Amino acid sequence: MGKAISGMVIFTLLAKVLGFVRELLLSYFFGATGMSDAYLISQTIPGTIFQFVGTGLTTCFIPVYYRVLREHDRDECDTFTNKVLTMVLSFSTVIMALVWLFTPVIVKIFASGFAGNTLEMAIVFTRIGICSLYFSSVIYVYSSYLQANNVFSITAAAAIPNSLVIIVSIVLGACWNILALSIGSTLATAVQMVFLWIPVHKLKFRLRLNFHWKDSYLQYFFSLMGPVILGVSVNEINTLLDRTIASQVAIGGISALTYANSLVMLVQGGFAQPVATVFYPKMTKSITEGKHKAAQTDFHAALQVLLLFLLPVTIGFVVLSNDITTAFFGRGAFDKNAVSLTSAALSFYAIGIVFVGVRELLARYYYAYGNTKIPMLNAAIGMVVNITLNLTLSRVIGIGGLALATSVAAIVTVILMWYQCGKLSSDSKIILNWIEVGKILIAAIVMGGVVQLGQKLILQSGILKLAILVFVGMSCYGTIILLLRVKIVKEILNKARKKGDLL
Repeated sequence: MGKAISGMVIFTLLAKVLGFVRELLLSYFFGATGMSDAYLISQTIPGTIFQFVGTGLTTCFIPVYYRVLREHDRDECDTFTNKVLTMVLSFSTVIMALVWLFTPVIVKIFASGFAGNTLEMAIVFTRIGICSLYFSSVIYVYSSYLQANNVFSITAAAAIPNSLVIIVSIVLGACWNILALSIGSTLATAVQMVFLWIPVHKLKFRLRLNFHWKDSYLQYFFSLMGPVILGVSVNEINTLLDRTIASQVAIGGISALTYANSLVMLVQGGFAQPVATVFYPKMTKSITEGKHKAAQTDFHAALQVLLLFLLPVTIGFVVLSNDITTAFFGRGAFDKNAVSLTSAALSFYAIGIVFVGVRELLARYYYAYGNTKIPMLNAAIGMVVNITLNLTLSRVIGIGGLALATSVAAIVTVILMWYQCGKLSSDSKIILNWIEVGKILIAAIVMGGVVQLGQKLILQSGILKLAILVFVGMSCYGTIILLLRVKIVKEILNKARKKGDLL
């Protein structure tokens, strides 16, 4: 398990770093402008549309796959997988046709503030980008299939060639033809699909279209998937509303939110998601076998690891938001106004880092029990909170208000989901060790104070200043964690000594 997490984290972080380089290049060549907004919206539209189905696939595929495997054999599992693939490819065909027909209307829905050349380019970019749905649909199924077969690292590594292709397309778009931006993004998805096909092929799976969708396993799959899609759609609607309002609040507002979110996702996607991804099949298998205590133990282990790493990152991002934004984005076409907008968004997004990570883990805990309704209902409540705060806070603190609304909605959702865990089974209630959490929080707060003091003492600016502050902060946090004898750290170190492993 430790090696799986290590591999996932390493490859995911590398992919996220490349993705961040991609954002840096985009900000350098295009800044926070109407052109960058048009491109980002064109990527948001197919991503948003298929995210509904994609997350449902990755979430619901694994428990149904395990059920088929327990009751039949691998051949039947492959048949089930082909039925799912056929279904999503058919769905993608319909969606692509609809988007092509109604592109102007759809773009206006996603970015009501667009007009003139920005609107025209967004329409062109969207029609090119929507072609990626075919490849995305296969990627989601292949990734789920590999994870169900305990192959984790390769699914994270697949994002690396994707980012490399997009990086090249950004450079070509700036130096040659702007259309290379969108064409490159679509091509990158195709490359990622081929990258995943190789290990899937090695597992002797063969793609064969199968339209026989009337079977009990697919019915169960759909029953789980429906609430998940609704829950994910709520989160995507939140993103849509954020960007729609951002397009009205300030020029470059969408870009500022995107760049700030890319920094946050470097943490969420690079650490929180790999932890949740690796533990999810393990929890699901334990629950399928009736081992509820084992699943609870796995959840606690994952939660403690998340808190240990995410709490200091949260405080660090809040304290260093301006330094981080300036160091990474403050060059080229990215002017002082863009820095100010992005820094404000980053500081407020940072507040929700811990809670978004915990929400991901909690959702998978529910899904492992086959309960997809409670996460959906709580996501709906979170959406109401987000919409309400978006409309009010954006008028008070501008772009930063949109990010703050997102963070508050995540906090509310986590609180609600946490106290409903006991409804899953007699052994599913989660009891947090507040003493251990308190130790981690104290260490993170002291670290934040030291870093804030360092900001005033260090006269340099840019990457060097940020590197010094990060080093000082990490050293301070690590020292206090060891002095306070945090339990999860002792367990990690002991197992590392015994097995040469992470956990």
